[in-house]
Amino acid sequence: MKEDVLDVLLYIFENFQDEESNHILANDSLVEALEDVGFTDGEIKGAIDWLDGLVEITSESSNAEDLVTDSMRVFSPQEQLLMSAEAQGMILYFEQRGILDPQAREMVIDRMLALGPQEDVETELDRLRWVVMMVLFNLQDRDAEFAWVENLESRSDPH
Repeated sequence: MKEDVLDVLLYIFENFQDEESNHILANDSLVEALEDVGFTDGEIKGAIDWLDGLVEITSESSNAEDLVTDSMRVFSPQEQLLMSAEAQGMILYFEQRGILDPQAREMVIDRMLALGPQEDVETELDRLRWVVMMVLFNLQDRDAEFAWVENLESRSDPH
């Protein structure tokens, strides 16, 4: 998926989030506003599809409360092809810090794969940070974790 779709997602996230329900609602007025700003139909459709996928896995994860938390996550060959070792390491770092639980980790991996591969590692890590924030925003009671990731950019070294 092109970087342009991420631009649409970031624009939506920064301007159209519904703070009361912790969901970004895709509707006609959102699409119209995105068109008015200058995003193309393809970019908007890609972003809406990505958001629909996020809503779907968010609702599925609320039913999966009994994931094993003391196991180690091994990335599949496909995940290894689509995400750099640095991105994989950052996901595990977020989990070790308690920012992501196993369900949120799987949601982040799913949404990163939906965006497709990124050749530049620095850009990929920035993309990962935004995906983590979008996932956390769509989960209940994750305000502290969201704030930690949001403030990560201002830190020189995340470790």
